[in-house]
Order: sequence, then structure tokens, then C-alpha cells
Amino acid sequence: MTLSQPSTLVATLQEWLSIDSTSGDEREFLEHLEAYFTARGWSVERQDVEPQRWNLIISGKETPRVFFSTHVDTVPPFLPVRYSGDAVHGRGACDTKGGLLAMAHAAERLRDEGIDDIGFLLVVGEEVDHCGARAAQELEIQPERIILCEPTENKVVRAQKGMLKFELRASGTAGHSAFPECGQSAVEPLLDALQRLREATWPSDHVLGPTTFNVGVIEAGVAANVFAPSARAELLVRAVSPIGPLLTHVENLLGEEITMEKVVFNDPVFFDPPDDVETCTVPFNTDATYLQKLAPVWLVGPGDIRVAHSDDEFIGIQQLGAGIDLYCDLARRALAE
Repeated sequence: MTLSQPSTLVATLQEWLSIDSTSGDEREFLEHLEAYFTARGWSVERQDVEPQRWNLIISGKETPRVFFSTHVDTVPPFLPVRYSGDAVHGRGACDTKGGLLAMAHAAERLRDEGIDDIGFLLVVGEEVDHCGARAAQELEIQPERIILCEPTENKVVRAQKGMLKFELRASGTAGHSAFPECGQSAVEPLLDALQRLREATWPSDHVLGPTTFNVGVIEAGVAANVFAPSARAELLVRAVSPIGPLLTHVENLLGEEITMEKVVFNDPVFFDPPDDVETCTVPFNTDATYLQKLAPVWLVGPGDIRVAHSDDEFIGIQQLGAGIDLYCDLARRALAE
């Protein structure tokens, strides 16, 4: 790997990271990207998603056969930008403005080789509800391959876990806690249901490993001396099997006193990476669930997902350079298929 123009990479990435593009507030960064790509001779179009939010479809001289794709939004909070040692720190450094910059440099290198049938599909809202990727399914584009960026340490993903997110609710009757006959706590049936879920047997997959789940939120009651009139919990299951049977399994464990609400889910995704590249599996959710309806997806990018969303998100410049080389190689392979 030869890292060209490291100072340019650092300066551009710092500039991009200095623009807050928290989910729902992507407009300024989208406008900046439009100017960036237009100045370099690319054709830029918008796809409206929501008021003041849009996807970008970017192409060269020819109709793109391969799209580089990623999301432009970041999680909160916005972080100060700094360059330290061989890494750039800031919100979105690896998730995924660094990867987007690697794709942009790869596309320029390919154009220098005379390859013009490369494009970009840049979407909003991945960190919240995938609204941009869902809207992109309606685009009249027919690429042969989408190369999707998420921080995977430049390993091409073989499979990603699915996701089942839901809320559990229980109802009780408020009353003085000294007199059991005067009330009924909603906490008890909720805890019983959570315990059944914790003790249950869950599917496992030889590629993705075990199903895991997290009880992320528990809320109940008004005071220690009052029977809780209501209780709720939010759970997220990282799934390795189809969601339909898994959802039925969860419902059977809940009991009649528990209601299940706000159900959101995606099935696991299995990919077709090239045989001779370094691969991995990932337990997190991506836009691949939706974009694979447009074309087969290769999921890969520079950076480490374990520092994404943290207070010290960063990306190494050497890994960014390796990402440029890898994206060039994958695009050439996709065009040769």
C-alpha cells in the first residue's frame, strides 16, 4: 500500500469532521459534498428523503456499474476535531466520513486509469432508522455491485447479524406498599418475563455465532412505597436466524400480562466476498439490508467499529490509505465480473 498525499487526506478529513452532520441535521455536510464532487467534475443529483434531507447520487461520464455507498449522518454528540500522531479524531472519523474520503480518493484514482463507470450513493439516516437507504430502493438505477462502507478494519464482511428491537410493557394498580391487598405491582410480571428471556435457548449459526440480546432500558414506578402502576423495558436482539420464528419465540416467552410494542427488525445478511480477501463477520446493523435490493453488496471499510460512537472516535491515516487501495481493487474486480 502506498499512501499518497497524506497531508491532503488529513486536511480534507478534518474539514469534513468539523461539519456537524448528526442524524436529522445532515444538510450542511450534504451541501459541502455537492460542492466537493461538482468541483471535481462529477455529476450530482439529489433524491429527496424528508424536508431538508436528501440522498446524493453521484456519477462520472458513464452510467455507473459500481456504486460506492455509505451514510453521511453521525451519532451525537459532535466532537472536537484533532490530528494526533497518525490518526484523525472526531465524530464520524471512522463511522463513516473517513471511509467516504477513502472511496472518493479511490474513485479519482480509477478515473485517472480511464474507468468512468463508477458512482456514489450517499444516504442519510443510517444511525437512526435507515430512512435514506429505504428511500434509495425506489431509485431507477441498476448497478452491478454496491461497495458499502462501514468500519470493518478493511476486512470484507461475510455476514452481518440481524436485529430485533422491541418494547415490553406491563400494567399494575397503584397502592400503598404496606397493604398488598390495595394494589398490584407492574414490576413483578415484567421481571418474570425478562427472566424467562434470559434463561431461554436461542439460535446459533456456524458463521455468525450465538444470538445475543441486551436489556437496554427498564423504567417503572413512582416511589418505593407505591406499587408500580406501569413498567416498561426496551430490548435489542442481535439475530443470527430469520426474524419471523425468532419473534414467535419471544412472544411465547412473554406471558399474557406483557404486551410487546414498537417492533423493528432486520434479518441477518449473508454476502459473497471474493475468495482471496481477508474477511470477517459483524454483529451490528447496516444499510446493506436495504441496498442489497438494488444490487449485490460488498461491505467493507477502514476504521474500527469499536471506537465508533465513543468519546474518542478516530481513524488511522495508514488504514485510510489501505482503504483507498482496497476500494480500487474491489471496484476493478466488480467491473470485471
